[in-house]
Amino acid sequence: MINFFKGVAGGIGNIVPGLSGSALLVILGIYDKCIVAISNLFKDFKNSFLFLFPIGCGILFGTFIFSNIIEISLNKFSLATSIIFVGFMIGTLPSLFKQAYKEKFKKSFLIPLIITFLLGVSLLFYKNNFSFEITNYNFLTLIGIGLLIAVSTIIPGISSTVLLTMIGMYDVYIGSINSLNIKVLFFIAIGIFIGFLLLSKLISFLLKKYYSYTFYAIIGFVISTIPALLIEPIIINCEFFIGIVLSIIACFITIIFSNNCN
Repeated sequence: MINFFKGVAGGIGNIVPGLSGSALLVILGIYDKCIVAISNLFKDFKNSFLFLFPIGCGILFGTFIFSNIIEISLNKFSLATSIIFVGFMIGTLPSLFKQAYKEKFKKSFLIPLIITFLLGVSLLFYKNNFSFEITNYNFLTLIGIGLLIAVSTIIPGISSTVLLTMIGMYDVYIGSINSLNIKVLFFIAIGIFIGFLLLSKLISFLLKKYYSYTFYAIIGFVISTIPALLIEPIIINCEFFIGIVLSIIACFITIIFSNNCN
């Protein structure tokens, strides 16, 4: 049941602009376990399935149930909502660095962190200055969208909303979820499944051979989501101060929750 609610958090992360579902799974301490389970799905189907099933159900539940809630919150209280999510993300940082300390710290660990942070932030500016729209799409296009979602789901800090907005397909994706367009969602799901299998093998290998370097790279991606969340102009008003107060509360709650999870 706990893994189900962790999956719900991951599902919410997939639909919040600038946030990443996998970043939340890292924060909740189940990211590397999910990667191993996906990569071993055919080798150890029973155990992998039993571990992934509640998480997968939670992700689906979080995506479908909270898509409208998140959309309304961002439309009506965009600044406060964004600031609150920043509080959540900042509160996770102590837990993330604690997870990375499996071996003695080396200055070289900061290299992948800096590279992935810059890459994550550059995607935000790239999205704001460049985009093109796919006006006609078919099943191959939808499978491609699924692959992009898989990339953003497997790699923390890369937001599917950013990638899909860049190609003009975010409205198609979120609209198909809200309207339960099975025809569109089916081909997107195929792309997600293929992407999961391929990328999980790579990430699993890197975590086994180069755990600290890989985890610091993951932290860099996660940190890069913080400026991505502050996409709204900062206006000093009542909503701003409410957001600050709730953000501080969210930060402390997340620190306590992350410590308990890990």
